[in-house]
Amino acid sequence: MEPDYHDYFLADGRHVGRYEDMYRDCADPWRIEELGPRLDMRAALLLLEGRLGRVRRFLDIGAGLGLFTGLLAETIWRVNPEARGLVTDIAPTAVARAGCRLADPRLDFQTADARSPELFRPDQSFDLIVLAQVLWGLLENLDGALAGLARLLPPGGLMLVSQHFPGPGRQSYGADLVAAPEDLAARLASAGLDIMDTLETNRAVNHHWAALARKI
Repeated sequence: MEPDYHDYFLADGRHVGRYEDMYRDCADPWRIEELGPRLDMRAALLLLEGRLGRVRRFLDIGAGLGLFTGLLAETIWRVNPEARGLVTDIAPTAVARAGCRLADPRLDFQTADARSPELFRPDQSFDLIVLAQVLWGLLENLDGALAGLARLLPPGGLMLVSQHFPGPGRQSYGADLVAAPEDLAARLASAGLDIMDTLETNRAVNHHWAALARKI
């Protein structure tokens, strides 16, 4: 029987963060392969429609096995076929598996911990940064991570955030810091990001919130 991937993520109400072990031990953490391209993924990408004309370089943080990254890249390449992307995750095994899935010369792959954005060179710059379902892994330094990533955007650069929020009582970890989309929106604003548009799905059960923000 395959281990429960949740045990590598949270235990006793605290963040464990054994992501490399999780990707080594679990064939399908987060049920990515089982569920496939979900409604929330496609909904988040709708926020980019009509706004990709200037995206020549993009960064995907916490890409995992790369399913959403593939949808993202296809969306961007329909507008800018020459756009290049940097795909990252904290777990080397996840990066390797995503690299096999998404083998394309326009994509580079790097192991990186977004809680320490100084790992990215200060001269790096991206037109679009994507944070899809990574909030709970960043809470230990959320403000620092958002501020550091925002520094990689030029004025007018875009950040796409896609995040699920468990219903009341379903998750204790992080509820005191970011209990609702409004709390995350305030953190984005503190990092110098102006929210342009939002989209919500499945509000009653497993609330999904996506936002597109612009670097001020």
